[in-house]
Amino acid sequence: MTERVQDYLIRAVSQAVEKKIPDPLARAEVIIEKPKQKSFGDLSTPVAMAIAKKIRGNPAAIARDIMTAFVWDERFVQPDPGLLSTITGGFINFRLSPAYLHSVLAEVTAHPETFGRARPETSKKVLFEFVSANPTGPMVVVNARAAAIGDVMARINEWIGNTVEREFYVNDYGNQVRLLGKSIACRYWEEKGRACVIPEGGYEGDYIKDFAREISSRHADLELKTEEELEKLFQNEALEAIIARQKSILETYGVRYDRWFRESDLHASGAPQDVLNRLREKGLTYEDSGAIWFPATRFGEEKDRVLVRQDKSPTYFLADLSYHLHKAARGFDESYTFWGPDHHGYIPRLESAVGALSLSKTVFKNFIIQQVNLVRDGKPFRMSKRKGDFITISDFLAEVGVDAARYFFLMRRLSSHFDFDISLAVKQSDENPVFYVQYAHARTCSLIKHALERGFTEEETMRLLAEPEELDVMKIIAEFPAMLSHAAHYVEPHRVTTYLEALAAQFHQFYQKHRIVTEDRELSKARLLLTVGVRNTIKLALDVLGVLAPQRM
Repeated sequence: MTERVQDYLIRAVSQAVEKKIPDPLARAEVIIEKPKQKSFGDLSTPVAMAIAKKIRGNPAAIARDIMTAFVWDERFVQPDPGLLSTITGGFINFRLSPAYLHSVLAEVTAHPETFGRARPETSKKVLFEFVSANPTGPMVVVNARAAAIGDVMARINEWIGNTVEREFYVNDYGNQVRLLGKSIACRYWEEKGRACVIPEGGYEGDYIKDFAREISSRHADLELKTEEELEKLFQNEALEAIIARQKSILETYGVRYDRWFRESDLHASGAPQDVLNRLREKGLTYEDSGAIWFPATRFGEEKDRVLVRQDKSPTYFLADLSYHLHKAARGFDESYTFWGPDHHGYIPRLESAVGALSLSKTVFKNFIIQQVNLVRDGKPFRMSKRKGDFITISDFLAEVGVDAARYFFLMRRLSSHFDFDISLAVKQSDENPVFYVQYAHARTCSLIKHALERGFTEEETMRLLAEPEELDVMKIIAEFPAMLSHAAHYVEPHRVTTYLEALAAQFHQFYQKHRIVTEDRELSKARLLLTVGVRNTIKLALDVLGVLAPQRM
């Protein structure tokens, strides 16, 4: 339910506990949650059970005792003891009053643009860095999952009142981009009839041949250049082309960044050396075999990590530490980074080094986004063979569309491996979750249009909304603000898709049992207003997901 009701109940129950349980050590934290059985009520607290364990008392008796000191606030509930609370085995259960639910409906119908938004004084400055795919080839399907998750977490944080920045970290420095230039140069020489072998760790696939042809077609003097000059030219031009394509594809996918942060700028500024100096000052480096090391084993790691190689070049580890220092210097309260599934072992060593540096007050939060497997009709599915051993985002979006892609990627926890069912994602039926939710929105729009054509208006006539199905719809609408807050706090964007499907299902159930437009004009007005509330809430949640809310389907 809405956070203000939860907060009120926590305060009121806590005060009652203080009155009835004199010993502070015998008290327990008040937690408000939804009961497992709907028949028990809308909200519940197990505080009496927790206290009973401490003092070896009777949970039900303690619960009844607490409720004698409970003070009701009429802004949230009606003073009807039969409606307000019940006690089941020590659990104190609460029911929301129709009057409160009507007030929520009035809010979402009259002011949907502010429904669920946090107050400005709660705002934090938050950075989201996500995708950050290497600029050495096309982006793949796991990048599409990361893009959806990172963007939606940023949207949720904006909605609850935080100041948000989105950032893409461009790894345009080091051996990987040099190998890109060497690989393209090799394909260029092959086109010219000269034998060449792709260097170890280099890049293959038809896109490398494409770059060799595209770039060479713009330059007439390539054969006059030295090998180093040629590789550098191919490297730089391919790099810019890939970054431009990444931007274009992500914008098509509904993702726009505030900043594309280049690793090369980090090195040009001398930031890695600054971090190395700070680590030295703290006694957190040592030299061995010509390399400079970070003593990660002192922080629980299985082995120490190299900061500077024997050839004096900095490692990616040192560059990432420098990037975190740069983030901290920009004054973010929180910094979220979403990593691919191949970074499990990398995060602990990075976090230990960041902690050792004591980087201001920025809280760094790192998350792994698990692998995506594409299936069709229950079998592994591949869409692209000419690009190499991967499936590009472009091919993927052409197959399933932006809405289905974003929605499906957000249906599971970040830590869950995900089988993306292509056949289900393109299906135009209630079996497809995104179609089901979008159809619910389209149905509300159609019903509202029909009512308006019959001369009804969106007036506040809610006192007649008392049927169980009507109250259940309003209860789910009332959960929207708290749902977003919890999704932000726990970094669980899948809560939004789960919420949408529950609201759509409840509205369909209501619609199947009750007519919206009837001969009873007052009742029709009330149900029209309920339909408007559902429409607005579905659209708000779909907007948070970056998914369209169609008016017709």
